Amino acid sequence: MNARLICFCVLLISSFQSFSQENQSTEVTNVTKANFLSPGVSVERKVGKLQTISLQAYMSTSAYFFYSSSLGTDAGISFDPALSAQYRYYYNAAKRQEKGKRTEMNSMNYVGAVWETLFSKDAVTDSGIEQENRRPVNSIGIVWGLQRNYQKRFSLDLNLGAGYMFAKETEFDEGRYITSTKSMITPLGQLSLGFWLNKGK
Repeated sequence: MNARLICFCVLLISSFQSFSQENQSTEVTNVTKANFLSPGVSVERKVGKLQTISLQAYMSTSAYFFYSSSLGTDAGISFDPALSAQYRYYYNAAKRQEKGKRTEMNSMNYVGAVWETLFSKDAVTDSGIEQENRRPVNSIGIVWGLQRNYQKRFSLDLNLGAGYMFAKETEFDEGRYITSTKSMITPLGQLSLGFWLNKGK
């Protein structure tokens, strides 16, 4: 697991080299938001001319559906507290400026590295069972995203990518409960809608 994680991090860091962009007149700013889809709060802080660190505490919402010819069907919605940290590099400031589009409040596209932790009882594999207590389900990966913070304070943030997930999982095997760490490649994605809270800009 450690070797795969190290290789993944090396690929993640090297992937940002292809997104360099020169002679930018736009700079990112600090942004604070309250979200109602993926409800919670996020704080984005400038760490470079076009680079930020974004921290978010929110409630993750996910739907599931299960069907088995012997066990029947089961469906539901899960609400799990979650934390995430992202490094973002905004790469299309010049193109948006040339087209007269808004770049204020980091209204640009980005690539980033993300660490996400859900505190969930849900199984992460088909053979796993629901946990008695919430445990951390961790994901690390790379994403492409876009953020739009409009003048009337509405905020949209969408990111999609791929990552590596690992978590404790309990399985029932040959009459015994066995708990071990499971890991796998996983898709990543989040849509946040809300309002930015800074002074008007």
